[in-house]
Amino acid sequence: MVSRGLHGLVAAVLLLQAGCAGFRTCNDAWWGPDKAKHFAAGFALGAGGTALAASELDPEAAAACGGSAAMAAGLGKETYDLRVKGTCWSWRDVFWDFLGASAGASLAATLVD
Repeated sequence: MVSRGLHGLVAAVLLLQAGCAGFRTCNDAWWGPDKAKHFAAGFALGAGGTALAASELDPEAAAACGGSAAMAAGLGKETYDLRVKGTCWSWRDVFWDFLGASAGASLAATLVD
């Protein structure tokens, strides 16, 4: 079921947030210029991952895989920003990654069903 996979993603993000309370976080805008890019990247990765996984899995499991892959990429990007670039971790970017991943995975699961 798609909602089960998305609930798992939400739980993972919340657990990550609790464990990362000491991170240097950004105070960026909710509607900043990079938010559309985060949504679009999450959407593309979520949809693409779901479409690839759909050949082996049922649509719900494929959506969970696609959404998880997209979120892994988004969390990896924030880790890169924090640890390599030396800037900050943006929970607002993660939020937009999640919205895009959810929308892309859900749409792809609907189309491959």
